[in-house]
Amino acid sequence: MVLSFRSSVTAYLTLVASYAFLIVPLSAVLAETDAADSADDETAAIETLYRVDQFPRLLPPGTTTKMFSSYDREGGNDDGFSGKSSMLRVHNGNSVLAEMTGAGCIRRIHFSHSGYTKPGLLRRKGEHIRIYLDGFDTPALDVPLEDIFHGKVDGFPKPLAGEGLGGHYCYVPIPYRNGCRVEVDGTFGRFYQIVYQSYPSAEGVVTYQHPPTPTQRQALEKAVNAWNAEGNLASLGVTDAEETEETEKPVSLEPGETLEMKLPAGPRMVRAIYLDVPAESQEAAGDVRFQVHWDDAATPAIDVPLDFFFCQALKPDPYRSMFVGVNQRGWYNYLPMPYGASGTVRLKADKPFQGRLTVVTVRLPDWNGDLGYLRADYHASLPTVVGQYHPWLNRTGRGHYAGTYLVTDGIHPSGLPSWLEGDEFITCDGELRIHGIGTEDCFNCGWYGVPGRCDRPGIFPAHGFNVYESRKDKYSKAAAYRWNLADPIPYEKNIEAKIEHGPGNDVPVNYRSTAFYYDAAP
Repeated sequence: MVLSFRSSVTAYLTLVASYAFLIVPLSAVLAETDAADSADDETAAIETLYRVDQFPRLLPPGTTTKMFSSYDREGGNDDGFSGKSSMLRVHNGNSVLAEMTGAGCIRRIHFSHSGYTKPGLLRRKGEHIRIYLDGFDTPALDVPLEDIFHGKVDGFPKPLAGEGLGGHYCYVPIPYRNGCRVEVDGTFGRFYQIVYQSYPSAEGVVTYQHPPTPTQRQALEKAVNAWNAEGNLASLGVTDAEETEETEKPVSLEPGETLEMKLPAGPRMVRAIYLDVPAESQEAAGDVRFQVHWDDAATPAIDVPLDFFFCQALKPDPYRSMFVGVNQRGWYNYLPMPYGASGTVRLKADKPFQGRLTVVTVRLPDWNGDLGYLRADYHASLPTVVGQYHPWLNRTGRGHYAGTYLVTDGIHPSGLPSWLEGDEFITCDGELRIHGIGTEDCFNCGWYGVPGRCDRPGIFPAHGFNVYESRKDKYSKAAAYRWNLADPIPYEKNIEAKIEHGPGNDVPVNYRSTAFYYDAAP
């Protein structure tokens, strides 16, 4: 990412790690901190897109993730419709969208179409985006805004940047050592989000340059290959049979019964969990509790309905994303899950359930407390209550937010899932750091219900709607996922994540969710 691997800073690059698609034994990867350090501060930001083995690593203290966005400063739902909140200020006739000090990195850029009748951004006149770094008067990047998302700008390859379901997204990192300013031509702003990370030091940070260097091009190619390889575990670096062990059990449960699986002694990392589920059992997956205990903890770190762990609620068509989906081995979850000594998986059934459970682990070279444990919290609001947020996560401790799976359904007079107008809020250590502009925008999409926009399922490596349907009887359902691969949200003391349901937090329908995060405590 932006910080090098030196000492605890090594930890950083490692953690913001989003995709470990290096075809080498995992233990070798983790042991190479010095090599990774020397290899290349200039590619550190890009490596976070494919070094998924480092995703659990706790970020150095003082690291924050925040977002600039067009949210309505008056507390209403004008999150870009009028443009009144779509800039911080005007500078030389142009709109300033983001302004940061110190060392950091832009980790995500999102724009939805400026209107629902015509596609395109801003006034659709080829307006430029300009990104100024380290106090220089000449922009480090000065290109047509739309070209970034359409594969027309060198160094912004698909699918690291792209368009789909009414939204434009970019995960190509833009690091800086001493400040950043983002501008777009003119003063006609609309819907946008810019996520950035701030670092406690500029050590190891190499400022973005355009076009990329040959070494950076190689790293971008690795990231592209990784993001294009959804569902393929071999692309995640787990290729050495001596490093890998599979634990497998048939599942045949009656109501009230529990299956228990002990994982190999640690230190190890779970690199895949598969569940081969026959069609006749898939409906019952919501009535089976999936629990995981790490290192003999008394309470489970993961305690969610089975279909919510694999992001398969509401029976989506088979799909593949980077971390969850369906392949030839069944449902899969590829989020890395390290543990120091022990792991225990339990399935507790309230209905008859059949299947086959397989857990793939790899050996870790050591365990020194710098990796977080994967945790998953489930919440259900059945239905939501007017004026009350639906919670995603409320946690005291140290760690970072890693992903969201949100499932919604209900009836609305409009015949559309109007509850998707709701904004998300993430507060870390007492500071509101993420204020969204709409639920579909949170998942890199835009304009729900508009033909050709977010009106159907759409699958992308790090985000998507795996379920979307609106029926003539006014019933709608929508389920979405997003992985904070490039932009994990760290907390040092506590975190609260929640979301509105509807433009005024006022649409009573069904909300269920799983928040995935890494925490220092098992």
